Amino acid sequence: MAARMKHAALALALWMGAFAGACGPSTPPPETAADKNDFDGESSPDEGKATADAEGAKPEKAAEAHEHEEEHEAPAKSTPIQATKFEADLKKIGINLKKIPELEKLPAGQKKKVMPLLQKALGYDTCEGCHVEGDFKKETRDMKIAREMWRNFVVPLRSESGGTLFCDSCHAGNEHVLNRKDKKALQAFMEEEYEHKLSRANKEDMECGTCHGDAMETKIIEKLWNIPK
Repeated sequence: MAARMKHAALALALWMGAFAGACGPSTPPPETAADKNDFDGESSPDEGKATADAEGAKPEKAAEAHEHEEEHEAPAKSTPIQATKFEADLKKIGINLKKIPELEKLPAGQKKKVMPLLQKALGYDTCEGCHVEGDFKKETRDMKIAREMWRNFVVPLRSESGGTLFCDSCHAGNEHVLNRKDKKALQAFMEEEYEHKLSRANKEDMECGTCHGDAMETKIIEKLWNIPK
C-alpha cells in the first residue's frame, strides 16, 4: 500500500512538473534592455514620440521667437545715414582715420578710450550693453558682433564724400536701426542709404554685395559672420 502511494505521489509530481514546463515559469523573466526601451513604466511609446517631436521643434520655435522679438524692437522708421559726431574724438585718441585698424588690433590704451564712443553710438546706458557685468573679458555675442561690424563697416567703408564712417553713422544712438516689416520699403531704403550714400575706402564700387556677399545673404550676422543667435 505504501509503495503504491509513493508511486502515485511521484506520478503526480512529474505531471505537475510537465504542466508547469508547458505553461512557463511561475515568476516573470528578467526585464531585457529592449523591454526597457519599449516602455519605461511611466510613459507610453506614443508619449515618448510626442516628447521627441516637441524637443525637435524647440529650435524652430526659438528662431520664430527671436524674429518676433526683433520686429518688436524695430524702430518705427529706419534710421538714415548721418555724419559721425565722433570724428574729432577718434583723431584725439590717435586712430588713423585714413587707414583704420581692426578693433582687436588697436593698442589697449586706444581701445579703452574707444569703448565709451561705442556705448554712446549705440545708445547704451552702461558697458553691459555688450559686456558681462564684473567680467568684461568674458566673450559675448554682442562683443563678436561689434568686432565684425567694425571690421566690415568701419574699416572698409566711408561716407559718400569719403569721410569717416563710425558706429553712430548708422546707429545714431539706437541699437536697432532698420524697420523690416515692409520688405519693399526696406529694400528701397537700403539701396538709397547704404548703396548710394556710402563709399569704399579702396575706391571700388559700393554694391549690395559689399555687405551681403555675392550670394546676397540677408542674415549677415549668422551666415556670413558665423555668429549664432
